[in-house]
Amino acid sequence: MNQIEYENYHDTSKAYDNTRIPIGIEIYLGCFAGTNRPLLEQNILDAGCGTGNYIQALKEKVGHLYGLELNGGMLAQAREKCQNDANIQLEQGSLLEPLPYHDDTFDGMMSNQVLHHLVAASSQENFEPVHKLIKEAQRILRPQGVLVFNTSSHPQLYDGFWWADLIPEAVGRIAKRFPPIEIMNSMLKEVGFDRVGIVVPVNTVLQGENYLDPMGPLKKDFRDGDSTWSLATNEELERAFERVRTLNQEDSMVQYLETRENLRKNMGQTTFIFAYK
Repeated sequence: MNQIEYENYHDTSKAYDNTRIPIGIEIYLGCFAGTNRPLLEQNILDAGCGTGNYIQALKEKVGHLYGLELNGGMLAQAREKCQNDANIQLEQGSLLEPLPYHDDTFDGMMSNQVLHHLVAASSQENFEPVHKLIKEAQRILRPQGVLVFNTSSHPQLYDGFWWADLIPEAVGRIAKRFPPIEIMNSMLKEVGFDRVGIVVPVNTVLQGENYLDPMGPLKKDFRDGDSTWSLATNEELERAFERVRTLNQEDSMVQYLETRENLRKNMGQTTFIFAYK
């Protein structure tokens, strides 16, 4: 999944599935169904497939799934899951390079919470790596094929995750790596994509049942489920830990979570942007 590694995904990959689940599967199926071919005849690429969660969730619903992943630890987890699935093909590669596929190969391409891993400090002004990936997607998709990005808006980064309030400086750092939604829309149209739209699933959370763990930030596995934590300094982490302990000791965590959840329920955690070739 990660292309510019500011988190050690080789280590975190071992517990990644404990705190991250595939969300928006129905959104993907709806987008794929809008292309020219039946789902069971389609070729779908997961660009930055991580541990293969999305591929596993879709393997019985579409014809063939391809996964491209740079990190060896993530890829090893995906290969172990998919070793008995004949309709899944995984390979190692970077999304910062030309994609290793022929023109007009895929009916759909998806990319889940990956874009911020493409953006280094030097490219935060114009998000050129994301622009290049969109161009590559346009090349490898068949006519009427669909590109779908699962990303987060800047308001979602700050208020869609309850614990973001504990590490605001780290959220600010990672927000700079997320292309704003309006810039994504402009890039897609500039490259030549059509029927651009967004879906915001306000009732789903990336961390599943573990998301509202009141002691979660104190646990490494919990923090490993989101790369924002890796951008917090030791001092910022200690402040967050102390705040979590205090909220729990004073029995005010329930009210705190309720307040933060009211914000999330209005905006969601993620935004799905889709566009057709």
